[in-house]
Amino acid sequence: MAVYRLGDAEVYLEGEIGDYKGAALITGFRGFGMIGYNVTKYLALGLGARKVGFIAAPPMPPVVVVEEDGPGFPYDIYYSPRADALLVVNRALPEKEYADTYTRSLAELAAKVESRYTVLVGGLNANFRPEEDKYGYRHLKNKYYKGPELSAPEMEEDLGVVGPLALVFLYATLLEIPSVVILPYAVADQIDIDGARRGIEVISEEILGVSVNLKPLEEYARKLAAEKEKILQMIAPMLKEREKEEAEEKRGMYM
Repeated sequence: MAVYRLGDAEVYLEGEIGDYKGAALITGFRGFGMIGYNVTKYLALGLGARKVGFIAAPPMPPVVVVEEDGPGFPYDIYYSPRADALLVVNRALPEKEYADTYTRSLAELAAKVESRYTVLVGGLNANFRPEEDKYGYRHLKNKYYKGPELSAPEMEEDLGVVGPLALVFLYATLLEIPSVVILPYAVADQIDIDGARRGIEVISEEILGVSVNLKPLEEYARKLAAEKEKILQMIAPMLKEREKEEAEEKRGMYM
């Protein structure tokens, strides 16, 4: 495994950097509806992408998560030959004081592989969705992006992108890397499966031009629903008892 130093980060990658020349680089972060994370993760799984490396960016989050394809590191890199795409799955967020250096390293990785474009994905607050909207997302692109045209309009004035996603877009633009941000509308306070599904569809169909197996995402959605039902069953007796107590209190007030 080759090691490439990019700023303060080290990129561990199978093969030579030239093996990935021209690949699209796709990434996102936890945020509204967990869109950025879930889109990159389930897009990688749906494409059958293989894990080809990871990024070591100090200080590394002290976590390894066991997932469908084995142990997952905080910043794993997948590659799909069919889509010719590198996907960086950020299972953790860099600490705020290190977000700047980590996101610059992501942009430098895109420059190193001479990425044909970077695709960044995150959630856009569903409260900003126009009533007549039929697209389910908005996008933002820099002046260097000459990739496939997108069906939805660009993000409206007075709205913006914040956090690590904004920094990657900023540094990619400074490095003159063609970049586009895909922003499915998402509910802020829960995992938004519909938003993630829309993000995967847009990136796969409109940008990469490939089909994607959505079964891993649908299985995840069923798992979430089952866990929610289990929690409801667990708390149902407590809620019932609480309702009984409230009813008794009300009877006492009007005797």
